[in-house]
Amino acid sequence: MPMSSLPSSRGATLLRAASLGLVAGLLLGGLALLALGVRGVFLPRDCAGLSLPECQFEQETARDLGRVQTLSGGALIALGSALFALTRPRAPPEP
Repeated sequence: MPMSSLPSSRGATLLRAASLGLVAGLLLGGLALLALGVRGVFLPRDCAGLSLPECQFEQETARDLGRVQTLSGGALIALGSALFALTRPRAPPEP
């Protein structure tokens, strides 16, 4: 009967490794989106060679897109953190 416990142990290890990869991807993607969003919100755009209406349009677009990216990045970080909390190894209960 030791052979029957091998696939479930291997499956659990594979599932844990896959979830760790998913958590890492969510966290890294969330951090990248968060950084891009903060840059878009707080750093002004370069308006060299643009007229005043074009420059205002570029700045408003960058600010609005930065807000969406910041919110999306934060949501991905929260989702990755929650997934990590759900799949982390737990200590066996004490008898």
